[in-house]
Amino acid sequence: MELGGALHDAGQPQLALIAFENARLLAPQDAQAASACATLLFELDQPLAAYACLAQVRDQLFLTADGACNLAVAAEACGQLSEAGVCYERALTLEPDHLRSLNNTALVAAQAGQWPLAVARAKRCVELLPREPMLWGNLCDMLVGSRDYVQALDVLDRAFTLFPAQPGLQIRQIVVLCFNAEFDRASAALTALGPNSGQLLRDYLAGSTKPDAPVKKASAAVPTPRELFTQQAFEALLVCDWRYNDVLTRVIREQLAEYERTGEQRDWRDAQFYGLALALPEHEIAKVRSISGDAIARSLTKPMAPFVARRPATTDGRLRIGFATQSLRDPRVRDAVTRQLSLHDASRFAIHIYSPTPDPEERLIKPLQEHAASAIEVAHMSTDEMVARIRLDRLDLFMDMAFYTQWCRPEVPARRVAPVQIRNMTWHRHLPPTPCEYNMSDTFVHPDGLDLTPYGPIVRLPHTCWLSPMDDQPEPPPPRADAGIADDALVLGAFLPAVMVDPHSFSFWMQMLRALPDAVFLMPGYAPAAKANLQAAAAAAGITSNRLFFIPRLTRSETLARIGMTDLFVDTVRCNANHGLVEALRMGVPALTCAGESMASRLGGSIVRAAGLPDCVFSDERAYLDAAIRLGRNRNELKALRLRLQAARPEAPLFDAASRVREWESAWTTMIERNRSGLAPAAFDVPSQG
Repeated sequence: MELGGALHDAGQPQLALIAFENARLLAPQDAQAASACATLLFELDQPLAAYACLAQVRDQLFLTADGACNLAVAAEACGQLSEAGVCYERALTLEPDHLRSLNNTALVAAQAGQWPLAVARAKRCVELLPREPMLWGNLCDMLVGSRDYVQALDVLDRAFTLFPAQPGLQIRQIVVLCFNAEFDRASAALTALGPNSGQLLRDYLAGSTKPDAPVKKASAAVPTPRELFTQQAFEALLVCDWRYNDVLTRVIREQLAEYERTGEQRDWRDAQFYGLALALPEHEIAKVRSISGDAIARSLTKPMAPFVARRPATTDGRLRIGFATQSLRDPRVRDAVTRQLSLHDASRFAIHIYSPTPDPEERLIKPLQEHAASAIEVAHMSTDEMVARIRLDRLDLFMDMAFYTQWCRPEVPARRVAPVQIRNMTWHRHLPPTPCEYNMSDTFVHPDGLDLTPYGPIVRLPHTCWLSPMDDQPEPPPPRADAGIADDALVLGAFLPAVMVDPHSFSFWMQMLRALPDAVFLMPGYAPAAKANLQAAAAAAGITSNRLFFIPRLTRSETLARIGMTDLFVDTVRCNANHGLVEALRMGVPALTCAGESMASRLGGSIVRAAGLPDCVFSDERAYLDAAIRLGRNRNELKALRLRLQAARPEAPLFDAASRVREWESAWTTMIERNRSGLAPAAFDVPSQG
């Protein structure tokens, strides 16, 4: 052991490791020798070997808090999180104030979103070692994670009495002030930090950036206080934390007014997405789209060869159609695209699929390749690389199917990859010239009598613009007791991502539960933070948490079966459900929806109408609420509605995917023929098929 220590001090870690290994051979159960070996193995970037070395003397390490903590750190480094948790708790059992274990478990709890535990342990660390600025910074970060910005600012004020010029704490104060919408104080603190403030802010944000943000974009070099606020407020919507919605709405309006004054460019695609859940009227969201689209187009300043329309090199006469999809890791997307491809007329159309799925796997692409002309991954490509690759396919028409999700790449059509470009699932109004010639819609989303002039060339499908080509055979609903729901309960439900659940819609659901004492509400298995926030919002509305049920993470077939337990689907009113609404209707669950003035708030009506239930689509929110309560009180009427949905299914346009595909093909053909004839894009209606 002495020889190993001397060799390590002399900068010879490999020889030191040999000496420590010899010591282990002499005393295999010696925790000190095992710890010395593990330390060097970590230094030599061999964490698995280090963990294995320590695991052999687990019993000896568990005799002291330091030993148990060392084993926990090694286990955590190797991804053995369950074992790490056991080891940390052993250390804290032996020594409740073991600083390293408290700090590390606070960080682990934060990663899991267990903010009360993270904050409590970080607070104890500060109490034990108040002269360590890193621990104050950790506590601030935990409070920020729990979105308790007022307490975070109080912690920073106390830390500044000990460390008045600590840059790490100062930059945290600036960020927290932004998050708390104290923009003037944040700007003043940023200026006071000096000329390096911008770099400090960039470095801090780079270290705290979440890689799985739902809407990705290239951010400004140094975001403004308002931009920092909106980013965190958007993230709060992901977990149904609506505390900042009113301020967020006000800030977006202030930024719109600022744009009107200055004309400053702003890539605002995140606001396009999240704004759908806010109390913003359609004309304001339309302005956000306009600003963002203009900024994206102007940002493409890097020289690139202009698009030149070339007829396909092949002679089979087929029209070449390109789809930019959402991630194929979503089984609903993958199954729907595969089914749609199988329904297309392969003798007339060659379909090319471009998927943004990260870390591609052959199993995700393979089902598509049987029916597609090509299916390639583009997640790893830059915008220009993706544009160049798509142009090689010499498309006649390109369709962006990613809507405003994180997979949307509006820079691609802005560069132009086909003579005709369309974006599915949009509602454009008062936009400048756009790289997409046509907007796809239907006769409900853009009804007869509506002035279509502001929307540009609208192509109206006869039944619904939502294509539902799913043919999997779901299992029958399980007994309600399996989900903890009483057999005689009235089960209301809504199935959509947490970010699309807005407080206005949630308030309607809570009014339904108050009026229907035997009712419960079923939702998807959201993340723990979202569940907790929804339960807290329910409690504030006088509804106990045991009336909210969440479907656990199950297979797709099992999830569909659980959805089938629902008696009535009640839609959101600002941004309607889509996939989840269709799945409920397919499972025989009747649905109510309320149509507003944007496509996001009218898509539900398009889907429900196409399922054969036009009388379940309302234009008045009060009528929608009253209908849900009336049906909940009259089980016979609700049962009759369910039977009517099932009886309508054979003829309902929503479920006749083959005919809906023919209508899309008809629309594509008309667009391409107009382009080839030199005619400008123009609105038209597609005749019904089937």
